Formats: sequence, C-alpha cells, structure tokens
Amino acid sequence: MDNQLIVKNADGKDEAIHVIDIITDNETGKKYLFYTRLESDEIYASILRETEGAFVLETITDDSEWELVEEILKSQIIVEGEANE
Repeated sequence: MDNQLIVKNADGKDEAIHVIDIITDNETGKKYLFYTRLESDEIYASILRETEGAFVLETITDDSEWELVEEILKSQIIVEGEANE
C-alpha cells in the first residue's frame, strides 16, 4: 500500500498506518497527521513528532487543536467532493 508510515503505538510497538495527509500549523509549527489504520477505514488525527529517528503519534487533547483539525478535515472533504463532481 502507498503512503505507509511506521509509528510507535501506545504500547511502544511499531505499527504501519496509511497516511492520508500531514498538515503543519503555521502558527505553532505542529504537524498533524491524518491517517487510517490498515485494518480500518476510519480516519484518525494525531500530532506527529519525530523522536530519535522514529515517528511518534501524540493524542490531541486541546479543544482548540481539535477545532483546527476538524476544520482542516472538513475543508479537505469539501475540496475533494468538488473535485469529484
């Protein structure tokens, strides 16, 4: 599968995920990863950090960050929907 990334899951084990997009917030410099797990079609979002050569996903806990992520996701869906019409 294209666009796979190996990350550390909550148990510290390597997990392959399918990357949909990586967005950088220009104000904070944080990177947000939109992805699916290989066994699921559900879309997830996490903060993406690179530590010691490994990619680590951090849970988004701040409400304002969730609002930002939801707006990004909504704009992506609208843009893709218009492009497919």
